[in-house]
Formats: sequence, structure tokens, C-alpha cells
Amino acid sequence: MDIRLDKETFKALASATRIDVLKLLGQRNHMQSELASALGLSVPTVKEHLSALEKAGLVERHDEGRKWKYYSLTKKGKGVLNPEELKIWIVLALLVFSIVGGVWNYFKVLAPAPESAMRSLSMEAAPMSMNAVEQVPEVSYWPLVFKAAIVLFTVTLVYLLFKNAQYKKQLGFSLTKK
Repeated sequence: MDIRLDKETFKALASATRIDVLKLLGQRNHMQSELASALGLSVPTVKEHLSALEKAGLVERHDEGRKWKYYSLTKKGKGVLNPEELKIWIVLALLVFSIVGGVWNYFKVLAPAPESAMRSLSMEAAPMSMNAVEQVPEVSYWPLVFKAAIVLFTVTLVYLLFKNAQYKKQLGFSLTKK
């Protein structure tokens, strides 16, 4: 996901409290009062921060007609909080598809095709002549390509997981002002 950071987004992210709010909403949906108690702030203060984040398009309010209003991250908010996560899912999907394709192709190569089996039976029945061209077995490179793809995707996945862990470590763990 390509995230465009505009002036409003930079204003919203300039506050440490708003970043703490994003981190809490990254864990699960919260009500305004839950966020206030977790951050040690008053409810009106949290409301101001939430409205700034909502204006920037990082947070959305869920009003289902009940007493409680929940806040959650938008796609843009999730992208700001976890920028590497989408890349990891793409690499995982490609890894799964390549494994499935490689296994399918590997078993397809192992199983003889009916046409080639019929040719080999007719060759055995016919007497060998001097003009007969010797059949060279086909060499399949798919198992090698499959193994190389697995190694490549695994290395890429490990790299992205490492970068994601570094990013989360850089975000910090302190969400409350103690």
C-alpha cells in the first residue's frame, strides 16, 4: 500500500500522544474513555487528539447507534504504524503459490504421460532398425527452479521480518506518561 503523507497527516503525527493513541488502536479497537485511562489523560483531551487523527484519515469512528463509540485505525493508519506488514504478506503469498506450483509440477514430471507410455510400448514391440533414432529422456529443471524460488522467498521473508522487528523496536513500548 502506497501511503501519501500530506500536511494534515504530519500535523497529526507531530504529537507523541497521538502516536501513542495509534499504537493502542493498532492492538485493538478502543473507546475514547479506554484510551483516556490507558494514557492517563482526560476524555476531552483524548477527544481532541482523536479528532485530529480522524481529520488526517488515520483513525475512524464507529457509531453503531449504541452508547459506546469505538475508534479503529484506517488502512492509512495501519500503513503508518506497520509499513512492512503488507510486504511480508505479499512475500508469504508468493512463497505459498511457488511451493504449491513446484509440488504440482514436480509430481507432474514424475508421473509419465499416457502418450509417452504408449510410444515406449510401441518402440518395444517394433524391431530395432538402424534408422531408429535413440530417444533421449527429457531433463526437467523445474525441481531446481522450485528449490531456488523457495530459497529466494525464504531469504526475502526473513529479511522483511527482521526489518519489521527493528521498526517495532524503534517505535518503543512506552505508551503511558509515567
